[in-house]
Amino acid sequence: MKHVLLSALLLSTALTAQAQRKPVRPKAAPAAGSSAAPAPAPPTITAARAAGPGATVTIRGTVSNGAELGQLRFVQDKVAGLAVFSTTNTDLHSLVPGDSVQITGTLKNYNGLLEMDPVASVTKLAAGRPVQAVEVAAADLGSVFDDAYEGRLVRVKGLSSVTTASGTPIDALKGNTNYLLNGQRATPIRIHVASTGEKGLLDKMPPTSSFDLLGIVSQFTQNGTGGYQILPRLSTDFVVAGGLPAIEGEPVPTNIYRNGFTVVFQTLNPGTTKVEYGKTPALGSVAELKPATRQHTLEINDLEPSTSYYVRVSSTNAAGTSSSPAVLMLTDNKKKPVGR
Repeated sequence: MKHVLLSALLLSTALTAQAQRKPVRPKAAPAAGSSAAPAPAPPTITAARAAGPGATVTIRGTVSNGAELGQLRFVQDKVAGLAVFSTTNTDLHSLVPGDSVQITGTLKNYNGLLEMDPVASVTKLAAGRPVQAVEVAAADLGSVFDDAYEGRLVRVKGLSSVTTASGTPIDALKGNTNYLLNGQRATPIRIHVASTGEKGLLDKMPPTSSFDLLGIVSQFTQNGTGGYQILPRLSTDFVVAGGLPAIEGEPVPTNIYRNGFTVVFQTLNPGTTKVEYGKTPALGSVAELKPATRQHTLEINDLEPSTSYYVRVSSTNAAGTSSSPAVLMLTDNKKKPVGR
């Protein structure tokens, strides 16, 4: 029995000594492509602008315009913006507002405007990002005509007029033409010839009542000073009634018959269509159409013959809801015409 215990003790001692002599292997380095420390973010647009003409820089930000400004794109972050231009880079030309991008290129001064040209690379990181505008009252309009706002989207609130450079009324907006905001020569806007089509600015009439204006601050000067201008992008950059649908006039009934009629109304800006109706001012019934439109048409077909109905219309979009007071509409005793 003593021999067995002695043998077991010697074996345990040998194994312990062997484990103590076993070499410790170093940890392997992270494999390529693994989640090592992330690469540092590129400098801010403010830092890139400070590098000045001739510097090659990389910026990251959100695109604020599309093809409506031709081959030029503006990229902004929370505090600064920069123009990016190329005649050949298709990756740049495919960018639209809300695209998050990283772009590398060389800076130059183009008639006062600091822009990236040539462009070495364009990487789209995401889409659908909000494009934030700097808001300023019309009374302080001149404050954004400054290098600190160059390349940034601004919203001027409470403007009253757009005129020709000589101060006369506008027949229709023309491309590559300067116009004056509130008659001030020091605060012009310029319409780009590429802003065409249904949503473009060319051949559109500017608002005749109070409006807000969205646009990008740019610069064009041949003497090195001044020359700031705002570049609106699309007709929707002229924002009437704060962007609310804003119902024009009263709703009217058409296609009247014994059990119904069609309610028609218009709004200044697109929005949904909603009609509330009932035989008393309390209303009680609702019909709706969701697609946004300026020309609103909705048929009500569950009514009683020769009966007066109170009808109230409203329209909603991202800016809010516009409603009209209820008006009286009357059915008759005729059958619904065939085909209606």
